[in-house]
Amino acid sequence: MIAMLKGTLARKDHTGTVIIDSGSVGYRVFVSLNTLFDMPDEGQDVILNTVTVVRDDAIHLYCFSDTHEMEVFNLLLQVKGVGPKLALAILGGLKAQDLCSAISKEDAGWISTVPGVGKKTAERIILELKDKVEADPAATSPSPGAVDEQVASDAISALVNLGYKASDSRRVLRDVIESKEEPPPLEALIRDCLKLLSGRKMNG
Repeated sequence: MIAMLKGTLARKDHTGTVIIDSGSVGYRVFVSLNTLFDMPDEGQDVILNTVTVVRDDAIHLYCFSDTHEMEVFNLLLQVKGVGPKLALAILGGLKAQDLCSAISKEDAGWISTVPGVGKKTAERIILELKDKVEADPAATSPSPGAVDEQVASDAISALVNLGYKASDSRRVLRDVIESKEEPPPLEALIRDCLKLLSGRKMNG
């Protein structure tokens, strides 16, 4: 089993796959969006934590820059109906610590805002993992029912389509929701999120 990859980042793209040149071998690996955004430019050295998934027709490597994210990925694989592809999608939409917080709070609505995750899957994740995760006190999620889950999902999709990171979009969405006394409609939600994201871009 390959537990770690160390080498040069030969290639990366927006699809979530990268190639690591370890000398005589180039490894094509799958990474979450959070890990992808954390990676350096091509040609730079990288060290990645690795999970090896063996299937009948292939051996796939899933790599993470953060050890905690890798641990949560392994936990998600224990959930019935959650495979590596969906687990990566979940961790691309939610930071590992925010996912753990949502699981601890039994906030299925927030988890199901990740594209491809229905409410039944979110509830199953909570049921099977709530006793296995520890929430980071600094991580928060909106109160359940603060906004319709479809509205939240549509807002995040719109922001991602405009070029913003899923993790940043989700974070400002949470900030906007928590600042409102009443759940805002989709258009207002997107507009307020864009204001925050634009401000952070200028400041960052």
